[in-house]
Amino acid sequence: MKRQLLTLLISLGLMAPNLVSASEPDLEPKLELEACFVLGVKSKVLCGTLDVAENPDVEMSDDNKLSLNVVVLPKIKEQSKELPVMFLAGGPGQAATELANALNMAMSDIRQEHDIILVDQRGTGKSNGLLCDTAEYVDPLVVDTDSLNLQQEVNDCLTSFSDFHLPSYNTYQSIEDFEAVRQALGYQKVHIFGGSYGTRAGFAYLKNHPESIQTATLDSNAPMELIVGFFGKTSERAFDYLVEDCKAHEYCNKSFPNLKQDYLNLLSKLEKPIKQSIYHPITGLKVEIVLTKSKVTETLRSTLYALSSRQLLPYIVNASANGDYRPLAAMISQSSGSDEHAPGSLYTGLTMNIICNEDMPRAVESDFKNDADNYFNGELGFTNFTDVCKYWPKWQAPEDFAEPVTVDVPVLLFSGKYDPVTPPAYGEMADKSLANSKHVVIKNGSHVASLRMCMDAVKDFMQKGSFDEVDFSCAEKSVPNLFFTNLNQLH
Repeated sequence: MKRQLLTLLISLGLMAPNLVSASEPDLEPKLELEACFVLGVKSKVLCGTLDVAENPDVEMSDDNKLSLNVVVLPKIKEQSKELPVMFLAGGPGQAATELANALNMAMSDIRQEHDIILVDQRGTGKSNGLLCDTAEYVDPLVVDTDSLNLQQEVNDCLTSFSDFHLPSYNTYQSIEDFEAVRQALGYQKVHIFGGSYGTRAGFAYLKNHPESIQTATLDSNAPMELIVGFFGKTSERAFDYLVEDCKAHEYCNKSFPNLKQDYLNLLSKLEKPIKQSIYHPITGLKVEIVLTKSKVTETLRSTLYALSSRQLLPYIVNASANGDYRPLAAMISQSSGSDEHAPGSLYTGLTMNIICNEDMPRAVESDFKNDADNYFNGELGFTNFTDVCKYWPKWQAPEDFAEPVTVDVPVLLFSGKYDPVTPPAYGEMADKSLANSKHVVIKNGSHVASLRMCMDAVKDFMQKGSFDEVDFSCAEKSVPNLFFTNLNQLH
């Protein structure tokens, strides 16, 4: 499948090496790491690969081998005895090593005393990334997503990795990979930090190998019992907060007094694809853009993930409702404007392989009916997945997959009040079954907000191994509520 189309449909140094090993391991290390450079990180880090069986039911061989890509951001204070932190990436479908630059900044204080271990989950990055290749670039602004032959698109996508054993690209097997890396680096235990789908991986890790985890910090939660892939009601909830905040904001309310109605008017226009000739926001060339309801609602939903992009929404919605689609076109181009895989974006083959087999088969009729009962995107809150799942290869998730996690490992749960995909209710769901947990809601945060707002508390929790005397006032921190009233005015 063409890389850009699938994204629209679902949403997401050279040098001579010298050998070194992970610092101060507890056990004999079996994975040697080489000093290297990764994109965006100016200092040397450590890189290596660990071979595992692609299909775990068959003995590893040249024909049944997967090389896990590993990057370690080494601790700055070499004398520190603190355990490493293994970061579990989101998605499903993000490659952890592609987030090295962002994590090096966000977790800079933690890195002072902790190695940070990044492993590309099988099916992402350089660990057999399930990326749908295309011979030619298709501009997302001009393609009519409603007229696609979806079955053919899925079949074309699957040919990109026809030699892979897709049933082995699952959450539980990924945890066994992470365990293999932990052991190969020589550590008896690690801290884990997971964000978004990384929390699902974290819960699975806690369920299957609690003995390997010192503490778990999980932000924007997807507990095992949750069915991932229903984003209608959660998007409506986040947009309702936006409308409420705009009304309470002097300049936003004055500029956009009928924001919800503007949005409904835009949806009404999108009952049929909108075609309009404009100058392309990137190339400057005159093109005819095609706006469909699925394309527009997914783009607008994605802006709700962060308060910084949320600031633009009232202006974009109002302009579009009044027939000016240029700001909206710019937003679509910004999110999908290249034929190259952007670091940190989804390996959509893995995204669909997991959601279509671990989550959607558990849904019943009432789940679909309940999620479709929203004004924000209606059935599009799940059909962007289920339409693809009709044609995706099937395999059976483990029988205990959806059972809640009940371990007594210290687990710190974060949620963002404004999160459009994993609201605080999901953190509460996870908190109910855990024996030793604390759920913190960041009142001015959205998706995975702790990385920007609460890392001092996370570090303190990791090093103490308990919640006692940890300062969580970061969750109450005030943040200016700003909105663009036009492209030049941020109030």
